Amino acid sequence: MIALSPIFVLSFAIIALLFSLFILKINTKYCTILTVCGLTCALICAVTVGYKISFSTQVITDISNDNMQISVPALNPTKNTDPSSEKTIAVDTVPTESVESLNENENIGIDNNNRNNANESPNTDASINTSTTIITDNSNIDDNSNIDASSMDEWKARHITALFTCDGYGLLYTSLILIISIAVACFSYRWFKQEHTHHGLFYLILLFMALGGVTLVYSSHLIAFFIGIELLSIPFVGLIGYQYTQTHSLEAAVKYMILSAVASVFLLMGIAFYYATTGELTFSGLSYQLSTMSYPSTLLLIGVCLMLVGIGFKLSLVPFQLWLPDVYQGAPTVVALLLSTVGKVAVFCAIARLFLLAPIVNNETIRIILVIVAFCSILWGNLLALIQSSLKRLLAYSSIAHFGYLLTALIAVQYQVLALETIGVYLIGYILANICILGAISLDSHSNELQDHENEIDLSGLFWRRPILALAMGLGFLSLAGVPLTAGFIGRFLLVLLGVTAELWWLVAAIVIGSSLGLYFYARLIINLYIRPISPDDQVIIGSSIKLKWTNIRISELIIVLCALLTMLCGIYPKWLFNLVSMAQYLTT
Repeated sequence: MIALSPIFVLSFAIIALLFSLFILKINTKYCTILTVCGLTCALICAVTVGYKISFSTQVITDISNDNMQISVPALNPTKNTDPSSEKTIAVDTVPTESVESLNENENIGIDNNNRNNANESPNTDASINTSTTIITDNSNIDDNSNIDASSMDEWKARHITALFTCDGYGLLYTSLILIISIAVACFSYRWFKQEHTHHGLFYLILLFMALGGVTLVYSSHLIAFFIGIELLSIPFVGLIGYQYTQTHSLEAAVKYMILSAVASVFLLMGIAFYYATTGELTFSGLSYQLSTMSYPSTLLLIGVCLMLVGIGFKLSLVPFQLWLPDVYQGAPTVVALLLSTVGKVAVFCAIARLFLLAPIVNNETIRIILVIVAFCSILWGNLLALIQSSLKRLLAYSSIAHFGYLLTALIAVQYQVLALETIGVYLIGYILANICILGAISLDSHSNELQDHENEIDLSGLFWRRPILALAMGLGFLSLAGVPLTAGFIGRFLLVLLGVTAELWWLVAAIVIGSSLGLYFYARLIINLYIRPISPDDQVIIGSSIKLKWTNIRISELIIVLCALLTMLCGIYPKWLFNLVSMAQYLTT
């Protein structure tokens, strides 16, 4: 119950919002407040459970390391045993079988009097003293740590059911999904502000989407994985086409709906093939089957490949990426923010858990396929981003490249600690940068317009109109480009380090080339933000002074500023970020 508290809180928030919408007829402002409160309560639950699990795991490790010792006296067959020559060896645990065998064959727990008698015995020359002292003073554990065993059991990482797993890994990305949802709820209220109609349905769909993302991150079973993906994808159809009066909105919704259904068919077919071969649906079952098979069957490989096709559609990896730029351009900017962050991060984290548990990439055929997909995604995304004038289309192609980068971490997943840190650091930097960029675009646009201010010409000279948003966008672009002193640079550095460690030289070369190309078009956008506006008639520079009004800074602007500051902080002092990611350990069994 406690472990699944974020899911329960979100479910209760959905019920409360439904009641408020259809019975109390509340307006958009109160819908926003209720949605933010529900998401905040779920976030508090996730952070609390994650902290308790991490703290409990750390305490158990400290107890096992500090309180279990074996004292072994030095043996001498010809001389009396000297107590001063005892050697103390620290071990993590003492198995029961080992203690019983020692009790049968050796003298365990000899007190000081018996030891002195043994030292004074005149017949020690004829016999070997093999006395061993086991020091397992557990009586002081409770006094020193004041930990209740039942409390430890309550807060430890575990499989809640066969469908869900509660561990630090899932709770970290659950918290990130909820933070993004809170930011989008605030941005969307400002986006709808100039309309007089009620938009409570938008926030209801947003809560369903957040519930799907959390379910997907918690999943440790292929059925829960499929339910989470569908609960995440179906609300996106409504969100993309919600503001149907905008240009290309309905077209984008139809494209996403059709291709999402196609991806679900591939995913279901792959799950069916896998189940027909192994009779298992859990991630751990897949791990066992792949590790025990001397050579995986053809049917199993086909099932895994079909699942990868469905996942490739969801992550928009080459060659399944053609739908993404059109959907980004047609969707509202706040929905594009959800697509680029929650829509991909939740799927990627679930797949990372599957790859960490099951040695899928140990098969050479699948490994080669993933390397080709990652290489093509990096180059395709960066090359086509060079020729885009629409900022949302550019970010769509950039997203293809970024998840091509991250696919390197999945291919090199055998280096588990480094792979986990790389995925966590890179995703956090990617999320912060997207909130800075797309959040600023949404605040500079309004829902009653035919199109958001997403073109380069619309953002030209933004610094002279809204300097805070321009500075935040600039930091976001620098982070996506991987410039030093930003979170994006730390993530890119870890990716290169992981690729070199795993000897993935082709992917390392693609990352370097892609980063060079990305630096060009990101720098072009940054320069565009600081160009002074010029009158088209007489070519006289206008707007020579920066219009900065502190009274216009509200919660939405504060969110963007905070994300920009965190982007810089992670780049300048990344140690706290490493500590946060290292605490998010996944459950291995």
